[in-house]
Amino acid sequence: MPALRSSRTHFGTAAVAASVLVLSACAQSSPDPDVAFGDALPGASLRASVGDAVTVVGVSDGDLWPSCWSDDDALYAANGDGAGFGNEFFDIAVNRITGSPTDANGLEGEFLAGGDGVGQVWWGEGFTRKPTGMLCVAGTIYLAVQDLKLDFNEAPAATIARSDDHGKTWTWEASAPMFDDGVFTTVWFADYGRDAEHAPDPAYAYAYGLDGNWRDSFDDSVADPTELFLARVPVESVQDASTWRFYAGEPGDAEPTWTDDIAAKRPVLIDERVQHPGDGDAEDGQTVGAQNLTVISQGGVTYLPKLDRYVYASWTELTFEFYEAPAPWGPWTLFLSEDFGPYPWTDDRYGGYGTTIPSKFVSDDNLSMWVQSNVCPCAPAGMSSYWFGLRSLHLSQEG
Repeated sequence: MPALRSSRTHFGTAAVAASVLVLSACAQSSPDPDVAFGDALPGASLRASVGDAVTVVGVSDGDLWPSCWSDDDALYAANGDGAGFGNEFFDIAVNRITGSPTDANGLEGEFLAGGDGVGQVWWGEGFTRKPTGMLCVAGTIYLAVQDLKLDFNEAPAATIARSDDHGKTWTWEASAPMFDDGVFTTVWFADYGRDAEHAPDPAYAYAYGLDGNWRDSFDDSVADPTELFLARVPVESVQDASTWRFYAGEPGDAEPTWTDDIAAKRPVLIDERVQHPGDGDAEDGQTVGAQNLTVISQGGVTYLPKLDRYVYASWTELTFEFYEAPAPWGPWTLFLSEDFGPYPWTDDRYGGYGTTIPSKFVSDDNLSMWVQSNVCPCAPAGMSSYWFGLRSLHLSQEG
């Protein structure tokens, strides 16, 4: 077990009084021979086993936690609605995390910036800022910031902030959002490891996006995402929307097709499955869903160079949905759908939202890694996991 670096007694949605991450986890590297893998799903080259619950807990405050691994060997992660690793509540905050969940000395977290220092709200009253994705490349850090309705059921605008001093200060175009009208407004970047060292073309960053909302809208006030989109942008002009090119081919084409017309973009993944189908209708403004949940949501895409596979971590909260692909544009194949069952959950087994796989914590053989996800105290889940929290994910490659 990693050693405790310090202790704190305050958990939950209130501010956290210190900046040190306390761990409770056993070291994991290559898959343990006792890990049980289910049968491979049709067309999948990977099998997987995901932990029942978070086993590495950062004594922090907040959710979402998109991240990137920078040139200074630190993980930078942004949280929504919490103090992060600081002691003051923000709707959005940026933090620096050092160490590893498998280190004997554990990890440490530090609050860097929050609120108006990170981004702005474009749509005014009734909306808030949310972090959806981060990119570390050439020593610069980028953060995708989204306008989200307070009931979590509409994402009309997004822009990207930039930091040239490792997360302390941020700049962005303040006159207009980069993306609006609910088109490509949930944005995250492909994670290519430390300072994007495994990027297929170092001149470009790849970004994924959703239209309408960041997940199933529950009350159907906007269209539920069933399509995942892809864009490519020169790393020297990430904040210039005019230089973004959107995928316009078929999923898995031998050669990608790009367009500068966002209206002409085409999905790289379509999945119209619905988890936990039911007969009831959601109420207007309902913030927590328990049935009829679509499976394409704000998550993360991590490249595993030893396996030459991209992994997209998605979710419905009641389920985790993991996909693999040989290229950024697919074809994407579901390799794990883990159902944690309806509410209420127990502390021994639960799902979550905002699933990501930080590349910094992937084992050398790329077969073991850690999934970050959250459970909000606002959900009728019977428990919560509202902090930087990791659970294990083991892979087995077929053939």
